[in-house]
Amino acid sequence: MRKIILPLSIAIVLVAAVFGVMHAARGQAQGDSVLLGQETQGENTREVYGPAQVNSPDQPAISFIDSPSATCYQPDHSQDACYLNWYYMAVDANPNYMIAMTVTLNTIGVVSKIGGFFQTSMYVPYNMYGQGFKVACGTLGAGGNPLLGNAYSYTIRARDSANLGSANYGTTYCPAYTP
Repeated sequence: MRKIILPLSIAIVLVAAVFGVMHAARGQAQGDSVLLGQETQGENTREVYGPAQVNSPDQPAISFIDSPSATCYQPDHSQDACYLNWYYMAVDANPNYMIAMTVTLNTIGVVSKIGGFFQTSMYVPYNMYGQGFKVACGTLGAGGNPLLGNAYSYTIRARDSANLGSANYGTTYCPAYTP
């Protein structure tokens, strides 16, 4: 068996070259994100983000997040306890892999983070969170609507393996708690 011995200078150049390629690929994957598109419907807004160097129409973008029917309900009218939930949440990043999807409520912060593992889409059914996220219902007019209780703004964000992102913003009102 023959041993190959490289001079130290060649070994350093090879290591530097490999590190440079890895660093460039990492920088490209983790580049600064810019807003690629935005759509507003009523109080709800949908945004798509991507790396700053991706401005080509040929570059596939992450699909929008589908999150219909954000609902706040009060199962027991004698208590100031409501639950916020969605019929489902879904996002697709094909051909890239989904990295994460997070749900943030304005008064609480991040309430859910779902990680992906070699999957091109994520689907979260309504019952994954049980009854939903527990919030205070609030008194009449507390959220700005005189007929309802508290208003909760939410943000759903998704990020894929190409560092493309998407976000949904919306607000839902809870029924009022009347002791």
